[in-house]
Amino acid sequence: MNTKHSITIAFEDLFKLLIGLIVDDLKVHKHFHHLSLSGLDTSPLHLNLYRQIFILSGIKEADISDELADWYFEQTKRVHSIDLVHDEKELVDLSSEILEGLLKARNELYMRKVTKDLG
Repeated sequence: MNTKHSITIAFEDLFKLLIGLIVDDLKVHKHFHHLSLSGLDTSPLHLNLYRQIFILSGIKEADISDELADWYFEQTKRVHSIDLVHDEKELVDLSSEILEGLLKARNELYMRKVTKDLG
């Protein structure tokens, strides 16, 4: 394996990074939601962090489907019931659940591909 242009990150650190990115994305979604309620068009402000989160979760960019993105955005709506200032644990718990769902989706996606290639 050529490691000349590769970096390594500890498995635990990768999970902490992903949870942190999801937490940040949830905060952004909640703020954008409140801005949109006041009539502001927030669509040009979206960061599309979900794509980087998916890739860091092990999902190839070419495999990011609309269905998976829609699932993620449905999960982010759950942040609206969380108090961002006082419920940090709940925010981290939601982020962990979302990451768990992404990893499950990734495993199912690639299991289908492997099974198809073998069969």
